[in-house]
Amino acid sequence: MGEVISKQAARERIIEDVKTTVTRAAGRANGPDGWGAAATRLGPVLTLWEATAPKAKAARAELAPLTVAIDVADDGSDRLLRATADALWNELGRPANDPLFELLFPAGAGFYADAPDAEQPDLMVLLAELLESNLHPKLAATAAARAAEIRAAAASLEAALDAARKPRAKVRLLDRVLTSIARTAQIELAKLKRYWKSEGLSEADIHAVIPDRPRGYGVNEPASPPTDPTA
Repeated sequence: MGEVISKQAARERIIEDVKTTVTRAAGRANGPDGWGAAATRLGPVLTLWEATAPKAKAARAELAPLTVAIDVADDGSDRLLRATADALWNELGRPANDPLFELLFPAGAGFYADAPDAEQPDLMVLLAELLESNLHPKLAATAAARAAEIRAAAASLEAALDAARKPRAKVRLLDRVLTSIARTAQIELAKLKRYWKSEGLSEADIHAVIPDRPRGYGVNEPASPPTDPTA
């Protein structure tokens, strides 16, 4: 017995099989009237896919340079934080233990640099405020200048994140929509097979139109092209 593509298959594979089914069924126009059900049942979902896929592609293209800008700002901020922590520690004479320094950099610069992108600018501003408060009297001479550098880097990272926020949400939404369309398409393909069987068509005839797929076909394939990897 033949098998319709799995609902777990990659969405592009599902859509490929739906298109193939519609094309093959249209080529059998002189056969049973039931072949026309392919276009009737699968046509609307294909139309929706073809209307949405270009929008998703355009959204990914819009987001791509904005994601690069985030990476650049984030890398710059991380380098600044690590360099600042190291420089301040040097100013203190690289002590084995300094409780006030630990208040500035709990767990080291990584407390700020390794934070999620969305949180890092706020954490950096808090660090700048701590430096400006002269929490550590031995660092007062350079604290204000270092705080200004950190604020500037935080502002750049925040601006890059803000610029990407709506485009990223759009990419995620359209990605979900495409997945829903593909799953609906698979359901309709399975329903179409059941309909044709109820009309008396044989398995062989049906799978001469609907591709016969082993259970694992197309499963565990990533969506292509990939969506925003930083989301």
